[in-house]
Amino acid sequence: MSGWILSIVGMVLTVTLAEIMLPEGQTAKYVKGVISLMVVYVVLLPIPTLLHTKFDVKGFFNFSSASYESDPAFIQIIKEDKQSVLSESLTAVFREKGLNSAGVKVILGESENVRMVFLSAEKADLSKAFDLTLSYLGVKEDKIVINEIYT
Repeated sequence: MSGWILSIVGMVLTVTLAEIMLPEGQTAKYVKGVISLMVVYVVLLPIPTLLHTKFDVKGFFNFSSASYESDPAFIQIIKEDKQSVLSESLTAVFREKGLNSAGVKVILGESENVRMVFLSAEKADLSKAFDLTLSYLGVKEDKIVINEIYT
């Protein structure tokens, strides 16, 4: 109990010294807030002992990665959005290069890498669209499935 009283006296002295040394302005407001939290902590510290319960601060603020779970549905939505953006941006590149018949659908794998690319274009545009897809996405040739459009 005497240790607790000494802690409170020490905090009062620390707070007084800090308020004397702190400059006026925005920083002082935040420093006073942090000091106030420390004072509350020191004042409340002996309560678990008085109630004869064990209070573990480390258990209360458990930030281990095991305490977090990912939401598979949200991850799937993000993955689909990324696939859509990649497909649309590559289609825009095709349009800029005059390949109006070319279309593409990008499929991502589990690790967000390009798993498969479905490329469709007319025979005249197919070679150029294939080369643009390779350079834009940086994928290997075997990841691209070609679908030639006959008109």
